[in-house]
Amino acid sequence: MTLLQVISIPLALAIVAVFSRRRSLLHNLPPGPPGYDQSRALEGYRWNTFKAWNDLYGPVVSFFIGQKRTIVLGTMEAAVDLLEKRSEIYSNRPHLLMGPQVAPQIKPMQIHESALLLNDLLTNKDLAKNHSILRRYTASLMFYLAYGRRVKTLDDPLCMAHDLRPLQWFRREPERQRDMNTNLYMTAMNDVKNRMQDGVVQPCTTTYGIAKQEELGFNDIELAYALSAPWAAGIGTTTAALEIAILAMLHFPECVRKVQGEIDAVVGRDRLPTFEDQPSLPYTGGFIKETLRWKNATPTGIAHSATEDNTYHGMFIPKGTTVYANAAGISLDPTVFPDPHTFKPERFVETTDPRLINHKFGCFGFGRRICPGMHVALQSLYIVISRMLWSFDVLPVVENGTGYIPGADDFTLGLVSRPTNLKYRLVPRFEIVKELIAMEAERATAEVAAL
Repeated sequence: MTLLQVISIPLALAIVAVFSRRRSLLHNLPPGPPGYDQSRALEGYRWNTFKAWNDLYGPVVSFFIGQKRTIVLGTMEAAVDLLEKRSEIYSNRPHLLMGPQVAPQIKPMQIHESALLLNDLLTNKDLAKNHSILRRYTASLMFYLAYGRRVKTLDDPLCMAHDLRPLQWFRREPERQRDMNTNLYMTAMNDVKNRMQDGVVQPCTTTYGIAKQEELGFNDIELAYALSAPWAAGIGTTTAALEIAILAMLHFPECVRKVQGEIDAVVGRDRLPTFEDQPSLPYTGGFIKETLRWKNATPTGIAHSATEDNTYHGMFIPKGTTVYANAAGISLDPTVFPDPHTFKPERFVETTDPRLINHKFGCFGFGRRICPGMHVALQSLYIVISRMLWSFDVLPVVENGTGYIPGADDFTLGLVSRPTNLKYRLVPRFEIVKELIAMEAERATAEVAAL
């Protein structure tokens, strides 16, 4: 036997063993629907399809979208086990420039902007404009947080440019879209640099990021993209979450009355709720949490990717697999949320279950890919919802002699999903409401005039 044969035979056996093991592992993939490409099955409300597959096949389901192997997680346990406890495998993300420490700093602006929002809603005569009013509120907060300046109207060039770059599942013109995004983010960052040189900039995540750029090791384009996170994703999601809360107000008026009773008892009727009232409003907090569980602004969650082969409960998850935590399905997990199809704010109030006390909101994601603006968004939901329900009864519009309530399952398609055809009336609850809102709006206008 030659030397070459001596070397090649063991090498060939080793290669065969590796491929045999790989083939064996592939037989242990998570279960899932038959067929190679499930793209057509996922047209429409794909989060409902994901939920149906999880109900049929189990908490971890695998399938292909085109040629891409995809896994969907359908329970809180599976999402936490993989995306949080193994975040080094599933959640590769650059250093965050915004975290929980930012949230308290923006509270004064949330107070001002919420007063202006209430006044805009109160004086608006065209119900079709309510969505734009909510969106301006959210856009202004996100722009202020990211770039140190407000948005007075949706005609602001940055706001209009934002609407040209929707969060989509599949982009038809990825190169053109990338160029548009890069130009937008660089323009916004350079505007802050110019204001820094002129000494007229407000502290924001961009001023912080520019100061830390060398330490972070980002080039200009990388930094511009990282700094865009608060508003690039936050405007649509927070607006959708507010509209979901309003939809819940229309569907569950008995819960609204409990919220209003709690607010009246704590706040009284001579001032608007503040952040200082929040610890004394547990049912109001439970109502907000339940709206986030009931319907999700990001129902399928954000895509993760497995960066290495791994196994979970004997199931093989290959490197490169795309992984979704189906937030809409996880929110209906009966092991965490008994009677999940019932809207019940009490589940978050009358509980000793640490999973509910320290609830992980699936709509904000998991692990390192959790929404960096989660704490700011939760503050926005609290201050707007508490002030709205202190001020107004949220009632159906009357059409053909009857009250119209939008369908609870009628939502837009896409990564960010909001109620369709949402119509509602806001009726002041008592006489002082109009006067107090006008006074608070005037004060807020004076405070933010220079921003």
